[in-house]
Amino acid sequence: MATDRTRLGASVAEVVAAAAAVHAPQLLSRPPHEDPAKLDGSTDALRRFGRVLDETAPDALLVIGIDHLETFWLEAVPAFTLVLSPQAHAHYMRKRRRVPVHTELAVRLLHGVVERDFDLTYSQQATLGHAFLTPFEFVLGDRDIPVIPLLVNAYLPPLPSPRRCHALGRAIAGALADRPERIAVLASGGMSHFPGTARYTDPQFSFDEWVLQEVAAGRYRELLDLTPVQLDEVGESELLTWFVMLGMLGDTPGSLLSYQHLSHHGHGVVQFLPPVSPGSRPDVDRPLTAGPVPRYGGYEFTSSEFIYYRFPEPSSFALNRLLHQVITDEATRREFVRDPAAVVGRAALTAEQGAALLRDGFDGLTAVGAHPLLALSARQVSELERNTPEN
Repeated sequence: MATDRTRLGASVAEVVAAAAAVHAPQLLSRPPHEDPAKLDGSTDALRRFGRVLDETAPDALLVIGIDHLETFWLEAVPAFTLVLSPQAHAHYMRKRRRVPVHTELAVRLLHGVVERDFDLTYSQQATLGHAFLTPFEFVLGDRDIPVIPLLVNAYLPPLPSPRRCHALGRAIAGALADRPERIAVLASGGMSHFPGTARYTDPQFSFDEWVLQEVAAGRYRELLDLTPVQLDEVGESELLTWFVMLGMLGDTPGSLLSYQHLSHHGHGVVQFLPPVSPGSRPDVDRPLTAGPVPRYGGYEFTSSEFIYYRFPEPSSFALNRLLHQVITDEATRREFVRDPAAVVGRAALTAEQGAALLRDGFDGLTAVGAHPLLALSARQVSELERNTPEN
């Protein structure tokens, strides 16, 4: 399964393919302000891993993704959730996909992980967001491979630590020890970006390069020693999905397939299994740093508290609930685009929150308690709704 098979202490179900990949919504919506060549670089790499599935013929694809507050948001915030519905339903705006779930294997995974004293939430009715829709679209495509969706909380503190995520991956490997299936794993998330915050256009690209260097060498100790607060500071909390996968794989190194520098996001696609043939060149839109990259890419951590994605205070619940409805409910979104004052007037908002919501661009919402991810997503889907022909 991996170079670290013996250390896991059991002959686990064979992992025949594994990758970590960007899931940015711009890959689905293709907004005109993005460089299409960079978007193509990312989607081409995702499709390349899809062809690996053709070669390795897995019985199931375990997709380890995150919740951008589309699935559970603030009514319940589980650290880890396994989806056990017969089909996985994923959507972003008007794009939707239904993919069969390998429920037999997922149920075995659930029971096996809990038997190993690892609490795991499960849902038989969950709607997934673009962290799953993007790989369904560009990796899975039309392939007849059932999936197992696993969500990791990456944006609503308190967050699981990298080592806790790694421990979950080890528990998953142990839970599948007696299974005959061939499994592919995709960690959907990363790299550095700060959606919805004042630092949206300032990703920590140098930290990305350090991560890619360590991954290429199969060196994970310093990555696993990072704290959730540190990941928040450099815009890397989505790497938590990578750490779950690495818990399954051990110290397997990864090979870069693509890395694109966008104004707001480092788009990385890395393949871990099967090994990429020597001499295969990654698609990188500009040269990465030559020579060894210093620890953390030279970045020095300064904060002991979350800076960008802080705990959402209960006093801001009504505002966050309305933003969530704009994102997930088509009727609310259409009405908000047509008559925002009417929608805001019905909500139980403070005058300050209502005024911030009615300003162009949703600027200032985080200052009055909005979760940055909800503020950004609400703005994005409202702009897309406004620009559709019927509007």
